[in-house]
Amino acid sequence: MTSTSENSAIGALEEQALQWHVRLHSGSATEQDWLAFTDWLEADPAHNDAYTGVALTWEASKHLKDVFENERAPQTDNVVAFPFHRLRQAIKTKPLVFGGGFGAAIAATLLVLMAPVFLGQNGMPNGINYATGVGEQRTVALADGSTVILNTNSSITVRMDKQVRNIALNHGEAFFTVKHEKQRAFIVAANDLNIRDVGTQFDVRMDADRTLVSVTQGIVELLNQTQNQALADQPLRLVKGQQAVRDSSNKISIQAFDAERATAWRQGYLVFENTELPKVIAELNRYFERPIRLVDVDTSKSRFSGILQIADQDRAVRDIAALESLSVAVTDFEIILKPDSQIHQ
Repeated sequence: MTSTSENSAIGALEEQALQWHVRLHSGSATEQDWLAFTDWLEADPAHNDAYTGVALTWEASKHLKDVFENERAPQTDNVVAFPFHRLRQAIKTKPLVFGGGFGAAIAATLLVLMAPVFLGQNGMPNGINYATGVGEQRTVALADGSTVILNTNSSITVRMDKQVRNIALNHGEAFFTVKHEKQRAFIVAANDLNIRDVGTQFDVRMDADRTLVSVTQGIVELLNQTQNQALADQPLRLVKGQQAVRDSSNKISIQAFDAERATAWRQGYLVFENTELPKVIAELNRYFERPIRLVDVDTSKSRFSGILQIADQDRAVRDIAALESLSVAVTDFEIILKPDSQIHQ
């Protein structure tokens, strides 16, 4: 005969298990939810049994799906309120389904069968995607405590498990601040490169014809993505202040770089020093929907030095025009910069 305190403990555990089941089926479960659920499941064999009981009862009581849809309450902290009394009623009417010790083997089998459902809903097989539009920036806090700052028109896909933390840079640029974990590598995939972190901060940028990896703190290692092997006999390592540039022919060059200038976009501006004007315009065009175009400008002689804000296109264009003695013509589709003598406003 169980005591009141034991019944209370069982009831509390049952509710925990049900909350996990509802959360994972809610359609809003995240990667962090899944990792936390795994930790909870492994903390005590009783958690396995309780969760198995809830899951089997849910499956045996198909009418609960309609109840769930009709009676769900607003979410609180990603947990959907659920009519517990209906589940308990189902348990009483189907004791053979819920009763007894289910054991780790049944629980493991059930989770294997149900995992594709959970993972398909929260995006884990294909990863969790984060993206920015043109001119947008976004800071993403990852489940492991690391952060990623996405630059304009950028996208990453995050996949994490107990062995490795994988981030795919699909396009654009991202700045990574990585929380070091001895037992779990942090790897960023960009084009055909794998960038393996050794506890650091670094920027990765994908252009049409090159990939740049710039280290502002710590160390990273570069590997071939396809074989996940070193690019040479020894791992190619970058330390603070070094930048690797891999071109379209897969040739890699290592050079020093100005970290403040390379990551100035995080503060909302770009820094140029004796830069060819077409390159300045191309860089600005990454941040604005309406493109800027140079017309009849002697680009062989035009170089620009200065700081341009990326939050205000009009101001950036005015600054370039003033410093380079250019005039501005604005159409519905683009902004044209020409020598002063060719435009009269």
